[in-house]
Amino acid sequence: MLLKRRHLLMGLASTAAPSAFAAPPRKSVVVVGAGIIGASVGYHLAAYGADVTIVNRAGPGQETTAKSFAWLNAFNKKPYSYYTLNMLGILGWRRLQQEIGQDLAIQWGGGISWHADEKNAVAETQDIIRRLEGWGYPIRAINRSEVEALLPGVRTGPCAIAWKSDIDGTVDPVAAAETLVAAAARKGARLAMGTNVLGLDRTGGRVTGVQTSKGLIRADHVVLCMGNDTPPMAATAGLKTPLKESRGVLAHTEPLRPLFGQVVMPPGCDIKQNPDGRLVTGSNFGDSGDTPADGATGEKFLAKVRNFFPHLPPLPLEFMTLGHRVLPLDGHPIVGPSSSDPNVYVAVMHSGMTQAPIMGQCVAMEVLNGVPIDWLSDYRPSRFA
Repeated sequence: MLLKRRHLLMGLASTAAPSAFAAPPRKSVVVVGAGIIGASVGYHLAAYGADVTIVNRAGPGQETTAKSFAWLNAFNKKPYSYYTLNMLGILGWRRLQQEIGQDLAIQWGGGISWHADEKNAVAETQDIIRRLEGWGYPIRAINRSEVEALLPGVRTGPCAIAWKSDIDGTVDPVAAAETLVAAAARKGARLAMGTNVLGLDRTGGRVTGVQTSKGLIRADHVVLCMGNDTPPMAATAGLKTPLKESRGVLAHTEPLRPLFGQVVMPPGCDIKQNPDGRLVTGSNFGDSGDTPADGATGEKFLAKVRNFFPHLPPLPLEFMTLGHRVLPLDGHPIVGPSSSDPNVYVAVMHSGMTQAPIMGQCVAMEVLNGVPIDWLSDYRPSRFA
């Protein structure tokens, strides 16, 4: 009797299998934007088997991403949910290196910073270090002699407090975006670079794709990763994505021999070296205001570097960049679908360089699975409704 029942159940299972376990239809997705966020979203969608088209008016990483300092970190990121996204982003870059390989060049030398005895600087930095230690971030306070040991030849000047983070990294932002887009293409994504998106396409009241300068691209879903150009396009799908102005000026040298293996942040100065040898430097990470992105500014920035590192070889300035940070009004990511057009999704944020891997993963999963991810719950567009 037991044997007959087993045969019966096996027979029922075999007849049900074609419908019960049939693969779901492959979803088509247009990703608008090929900065670091669009590149990561496109890569993860392609990796998860979606039919992906990445559209951008320029080449990968050629706009706001190209002007990023690209320090991968979770320093002073709060509240805890925002810190978590940045920490997951750092870990995500390590995952992407495993998936993509050495084409994705990342320097994992950590970060070193110190402050003179400026007003409130010591107390504020101590508070940040204590908070990050409590959240499990591998950071520690160090003293001047430790800074000098870690950075041979440095002339710190006054050093009231210093810290070192072991987990921080940096990338060449353009190279990273190009590598992710190329990896997406290898997984089947179609690329429409040099293509302007003119608007969302609608059929019967539903968004069915995007109208571009080269024609209509139909899709089941549209993901807007347009940086500072996001608000007007998102508004056509009922999404409010308010941004505020924040400028950043950077100086880039000609390629040099290896000089720095970590991100270094002395008072009033930020320094890193890209894998191609170019040294990148600017003033500390606030708004640069009306500072011109010209040669005179670049030479001032490089003079600050030499003030702290007088032993360095000549630092010939090659070019300057002026970036407009993608900075939401409250400083935090805006990520999620439209309530009126649920197949339209937006992803716009600051710290996009750090968060790109985890955002690409989460956005792709939400778009394809339709299941909200808790990590993003504090950062939905609905908070601006």
